[in-house]
Amino acid sequence: VHGRGGRHSSTDPTNPHHCMHMPLLPLLASPALLASSSPEAETARWMVARSDWGYVTTLTDGAPSAAVLSLSDSACSDAACHSGRLFFYIATSVAASQPGASSLADADSGCNASLTLSQAALNRSTGCEAAALDPEDPRCTKLTLSGRLARTQGPATALGRAALFARHPQMRRWPASHGFEVFELRPADVWMIDFYGGGAHIPPGEYYAATPRHNVPPSAASTAATAATTATAAAATAPPPARNRSSASLARWLVYHSGWSSLGTVSVRLGGRPWSNVRSVADGLGANSTGKPVLYLPFPDPSYRDIEAEPRASLSFSQASLAGAAPGRAGGQASPPPPTCGGIDPEDPTCARLHLSGTLRPLTTKADVESAEARFCARHPHARWLCEGGAHTGGRYYAIEPTSLVFFDDYGGAAALSVAEYLAASPLGLPAPRPRVAAA
Repeated sequence: VHGRGGRHSSTDPTNPHHCMHMPLLPLLASPALLASSSPEAETARWMVARSDWGYVTTLTDGAPSAAVLSLSDSACSDAACHSGRLFFYIATSVAASQPGASSLADADSGCNASLTLSQAALNRSTGCEAAALDPEDPRCTKLTLSGRLARTQGPATALGRAALFARHPQMRRWPASHGFEVFELRPADVWMIDFYGGGAHIPPGEYYAATPRHNVPPSAASTAATAATTATAAAATAPPPARNRSSASLARWLVYHSGWSSLGTVSVRLGGRPWSNVRSVADGLGANSTGKPVLYLPFPDPSYRDIEAEPRASLSFSQASLAGAAPGRAGGQASPPPPTCGGIDPEDPTCARLHLSGTLRPLTTKADVESAEARFCARHPHARWLCEGGAHTGGRYYAIEPTSLVFFDDYGGAAALSVAEYLAASPLGLPAPRPRVAAA
């Protein structure tokens, strides 16, 4: 059972209206701190080594704002090369930047931020789909690293660029006019859940000292092996829709077929700083689709405490989360899954991403709760608790009431799309993703 105390600052923000004006989380003197590692730290490092992209959350005018960013911690694939350092290649041009990254052009002094990674985003051999685990299942690893995001200086710039270009070769061709620069997130708080019993707080020194290794508890491994031989995953694989569609329809399509999202909140535990967490989501089926996905927050979850204190939140979706394929057979071997977004880097604007900002509304009426349960029953067959009243710890269903959105689906900046246009569109006129079947 996890439950070690994490390290975080208890200083309250003096100005919550802009991430640049908030007290920074403590900055580690060096990533190469001497410390003993733990199984949790090794799994956290494994997640970073395996992940190509994640959701980075900051605060804008005191509310969560997110960006989809590609990342890398190594210029080679050997386990000994992985440093655990979190490098990003961010467009600092205002015209090209994403929400959650737009304030970073002058971020030499750093900005409080959190990076959220999900094992559900990995390929079918290491992701949760192969084990028939819902993205919200505690055994499907979820990792959030919070700290200071700042432009690199000196040797770190060359190190970060080499790591990023090795894992994301398309970055070499990104337009210089967009002002791409290397940034690094230096975590002061590492939170992870990879099994039952609540989240683990991993001291940053342990995180950096660990060797990447996926430590699966024995009971989880046996459960996963059994499930993988019998399960048919309901998660979607998404070929890109035809280009002759409206941005509103594609945004609705993305939400309609997404099984999970990054929920950005103002953290109670971190003294008003940005935080984010993986949550399973469900839009309505068919004509009952609303574009306002529902989610469930258990009472012990940090996100629940955050929303109860400050209901403003963001929900972020990426087409990269829909990557994968039904396994085929060639010479007795399963065919490899197609690349994310048809081979387009997850940070490329043509790999669609949507950020919904607004408030989370608790569902309190019997009709609303039953509707949420029905959505989860249809969308999340491996998480029966989500459609049967929730977790044994107790919790609450919510729906987002969007007040603003940012949608990228092509070059030239964010789409000119209003909340009203998004809600009025239908996701049903575009090709449906193919069902995925777990590899035998």
